[in-house]
Amino acid sequence: MALKLTDLVNRKFVTDSRVIKTGEVFVAIKGNRVDGHDFAKQAVEKGAFAVIVEKDVGLDNQLIVPNTIEFLNELASKIVGKSNAKIIGITGSNGKTTTKEIVASVLNSEIPTFKNEGNLNSEIGLPLSIINSYKGEPVLVLEMAQRNVGDIAYLCKYFPPEVGVLLNVGSAHIGVTGSVNEIFRGKWQIVENSQRSLVNYDDERMRCEKCKYFGTVGGDYVLKSKQYNGSSTLITIEFENEEYYYQLPGYWTKPMVLSVLVAFGVADMLDIFFNPVGLLSFKPLKGRFNVHNISNGFIIDDTYNASYESFKAGIEEILENFPSPRYAVVGAMKELGEYSKYYHTELSKLLEKINGVIVYDKEEESRDINPSNVLFRSKDSTEVVNFIREKLIKNDFTGTIYFKASRAVELDKVVEQILAH
Repeated sequence: MALKLTDLVNRKFVTDSRVIKTGEVFVAIKGNRVDGHDFAKQAVEKGAFAVIVEKDVGLDNQLIVPNTIEFLNELASKIVGKSNAKIIGITGSNGKTTTKEIVASVLNSEIPTFKNEGNLNSEIGLPLSIINSYKGEPVLVLEMAQRNVGDIAYLCKYFPPEVGVLLNVGSAHIGVTGSVNEIFRGKWQIVENSQRSLVNYDDERMRCEKCKYFGTVGGDYVLKSKQYNGSSTLITIEFENEEYYYQLPGYWTKPMVLSVLVAFGVADMLDIFFNPVGLLSFKPLKGRFNVHNISNGFIIDDTYNASYESFKAGIEEILENFPSPRYAVVGAMKELGEYSKYYHTELSKLLEKINGVIVYDKEEESRDINPSNVLFRSKDSTEVVNFIREKLIKNDFTGTIYFKASRAVELDKVVEQILAH
């Protein structure tokens, strides 16, 4: 059959042939290791209504396009364009997903708001999220990721932000990008490609004529204080020489509270009332500083991912707000390339501030984590779990154990085993 684009309307698009269901559309993506075109026939056998490909794969229900990734972005861009919606683009080295969730929660309490699901934030995931889930909401909050310089500009071309938010610029993916200056140049593209921008005043590199600022030391929207009273986190925001007070249930880290400040700023810039009601039931995303009680102490699961900057923020959080003795169970930070030894050495200096360190040596980069207070290290997750159980929490534990590493280390599985007993 001769496929037309109109035949694909309201069908789910999938890039993984293993999960395709009857009636869905398979998009063949040519990756570095796997070429989706090799699985187009398999997708049809599993019930795919159509396959989007860049070359003839000999199937009746194929639609050949010059570039499947560009096709996805063009289609998603057309879908959004029909609604004349306002787009909020969010990027940064750390905290993108949490900020997206918080901003969307605040705006959605006043106006229907779309957000890209989970961390579908790349040139493939972002358009897929829109194609499969967007229902014409007048506001979109889109998390935009960067691995290489140019990624943000590419996404902004298809989804131009009314407000571009730059949270921070650190060392994440430096092994791919090349240098911190290159990371900054790439992230700054969200400012260059947005009508207006909201950026971090605390970073002196972030200055421009069309920028508004959030921060702790100055700016248009200022976090004046954050206090935890045992059941709620109390925050004070200063805006136009007036102070606004909010009480958020549970424990909120400083990065999470800064995400609330960003939401306050975005709402103001869009002239939407800042309604925190959605935050009253907000829970931190899995693996992002989840606080668990164990005995009379705390297990903190911060295992979703790791960079030097996010490690620093997490360690500062436990030093300032959680009881001693404080231990850290840590693993490698990935994608640092030639900078790996440097950042793991710097991490070792941070870890000197706590009472003891357990190193999970699953990935070879962790060999450069060598603070003087290492209590135990092993490549075997069972050995790590047993050490924590037998040496740290077997009695009436009253301290804090903080878990953090890059996702590839799978330190979350260690946390799950600890919490299961």
